[in-house]
Amino acid sequence: MWKIRFMVEEFFRSFQKSLFKNILLMLMFSISLVMAVIMCSYYVGLGERYESITQKVDGREWYALDLITESGKEVTNQFTTVRRCRDMVDYYETLKSLEEAPIMSINTHQSVVLKEEDVKKLFDGKDFLPFADGEYSYAEIAFGDGTVCLARDMKGAQLDLDAYRYFGLRTQEGEGFTEENMTIQRDGEPIPLLLGSGYKGIIEVGTIINVNFWTSAFQCKVVGILERGSKLPPDGQMNQMDFVELVSLDDRIVFPHGVKVLEDPERMEDMERYAENDFIALQNGYAQTDGKHIRELVEKYGQIANEYGYPPVQLVGTSIGLDLLRRESASTVRVLLVLTVVLMCFSFYGLFVTFYDKIQSNSKNYGIYLMNGCSLGMILIPCLL
Repeated sequence: MWKIRFMVEEFFRSFQKSLFKNILLMLMFSISLVMAVIMCSYYVGLGERYESITQKVDGREWYALDLITESGKEVTNQFTTVRRCRDMVDYYETLKSLEEAPIMSINTHQSVVLKEEDVKKLFDGKDFLPFADGEYSYAEIAFGDGTVCLARDMKGAQLDLDAYRYFGLRTQEGEGFTEENMTIQRDGEPIPLLLGSGYKGIIEVGTIINVNFWTSAFQCKVVGILERGSKLPPDGQMNQMDFVELVSLDDRIVFPHGVKVLEDPERMEDMERYAENDFIALQNGYAQTDGKHIRELVEKYGQIANEYGYPPVQLVGTSIGLDLLRRESASTVRVLLVLTVVLMCFSFYGLFVTFYDKIQSNSKNYGIYLMNGCSLGMILIPCLL
């Protein structure tokens, strides 16, 4: 017991003798260690925080995308002009065009809102409750013509053209999503809709339907009816298609992600719908990559974000360094690396000098301790502490 007491007393005596220098060194060394971990995490992918979320399909890694910021409104609050809405659309198209990491978007559970009167008219007396997302209608839903009317949630899903092709969806009538029908010349032209096989004989291909989707009104055209048994994996479970229960599309309305409008409308509100749809596509997106060039991809995302003035896309599942520094340019990260190396060297130099000074200034005390029977370890441990 006396040995422990001696070492504790010696530690506090030695620490208090150079209190300011010791505290300063503690702070420097702690900061340098944290920075070293972050930089190692950035450059060598040290420690994936969400490794279970990183999914592997067909030999490629899928990273879920995330564009929600701390406030949750950093993106949508910028939809203030037609130009800024177009920037969002171009931002999405640029990310989609990256060959090294193609993006696909899918939302298996997303309600499509129809007017109550349109539902009754389309079903013409047939039971529509199996297709409804809940039993009750509700009011105060706008459909773009200035009117607010009674509406009903219908079961729906949302995916982009790449997801439509990847999951091998086919139509029994009409056509599926194509580059042609997902590109419109100007706002107001019908958006393509696909219906599950349960709608066959109820709603015909070519029918025009007004829908409210993500609080925005669209005029849509039914372009095809899917084959019976068409299915998609549940949201966020792309890598578990072999052992999870897939979601049937037979009773769903499928709305597209990534509709292209070539001409800018005059009103911001009209362009905002397409910008928000693309923003949501990124939120529901997955980037496919081989996993070997994640750092370069994160840097590329940061460059594209700076070009369009929006937050960079986050790859959910990357290391803490890539996550923390995703907003920084590659040159800024390199500057941080140099500063980290300099700080580490200075901290280790300070530790060495301090250790040497402690031995020199306490050499007489250590000699007395040794003469009175203290072991070298009892002196060395407090000094190292």
